[in-house]
Amino acid sequence: MRPPRFHLLGFGVLFVVATLLHATLSPRSTLWGPVLVHADRHATVVALTFDDGPNEPYTSRILDILKARGVKATFFVVGVNARTFPDAVRREAAEGHEIGNHTFTHPYLIGEGGRTMLWQIDETERTLQELAGVTPHWFRPPHGFRDPRLFPKARRMDLEVVEWSNMPRDWTRPGADVIVERTLARLKPGDIILLHDGASTWHGGDRGQTVEALPRILDGIEKRGLRPVTLSELARAPGAKGYRNYVDDREPADLRDCE
Repeated sequence: MRPPRFHLLGFGVLFVVATLLHATLSPRSTLWGPVLVHADRHATVVALTFDDGPNEPYTSRILDILKARGVKATFFVVGVNARTFPDAVRREAAEGHEIGNHTFTHPYLIGEGGRTMLWQIDETERTLQELAGVTPHWFRPPHGFRDPRLFPKARRMDLEVVEWSNMPRDWTRPGADVIVERTLARLKPGDIILLHDGASTWHGGDRGQTVEALPRILDGIEKRGLRPVTLSELARAPGAKGYRNYVDDREPADLRDCE
């Protein structure tokens, strides 16, 4: 029979490993650095965000819907996709949407070296400046995964790291009805809603279900007395305490939410 100290040591190791995994994989963890997950829960706004684009024709269809509804959103752009569909990026900027940095090739950053990680961010910054004249304020790591190396690099480039609090997993293509139901069932004031207009670097990845769901999601947001805004507007919402450590109702990590 092993002495009790060995059992305690084993539990200690497991605790440390679990803590580090949670900090790396959970969108709600702020252990490695400050992360915007949602706004003040008394806010009357939510942020609508789209990842992995541009990806035509779906990005343009989403832009058409947003324009018709007078809604501004935040698009987290993958650099290589921006070079493939530059007109879509220019349209996002021209129509008043916010553009965020989502790396150049959508890798798992925790598996990259420090120089490669910096290149992924910096090359996307250069691409967005060149194509649309915009310098992003927000950075969302692909799959939501990050480690301690990311935050100093983001600060050097004046980028704030953002995750999400509401993701209907539209990237699994469960059907437009399911996307709508999942989004609205968990909707809370101050939410950051994560949808997808792209599919990593797969050009032409089908996002038709997201396009179909979007008008009903917007209807549901409005019926709840909330207003969809960009991330920067969300961070300035009345009652907000700044966008560092907004997490005031932490829930257990759900790794299924890490696309």
